[in-house]
Amino acid sequence: MQAIGKETMRFDPSLPDAESVMASLLYIATLYIKKPTYELAKQALRLAETLTAPEYADSDLICRVSRRMCVQWTLLVNEYEQSALHTSLMRECR
Repeated sequence: MQAIGKETMRFDPSLPDAESVMASLLYIATLYIKKPTYELAKQALRLAETLTAPEYADSDLICRVSRRMCVQWTLLVNEYEQSALHTSLMRECR
């Protein structure tokens, strides 16, 4: 069995080009703006990670923007997870 690299795993054949990934990410981001949820933040992060796949590296701009979006969505997802952990710990202390 051949090992698949992380970059290859990020490519999504249902999103054939960077424009498709970006359109999907913008749609999810718009939904997130209307009603922020952990699930939407995770979906946006997955799409941002997908956009970093070499198959979508049409330009240096796409590469830079995709990395920045990964950082931003990762920070947001981490905030949700830390908040959930804090809430859980507070409940246990009661």
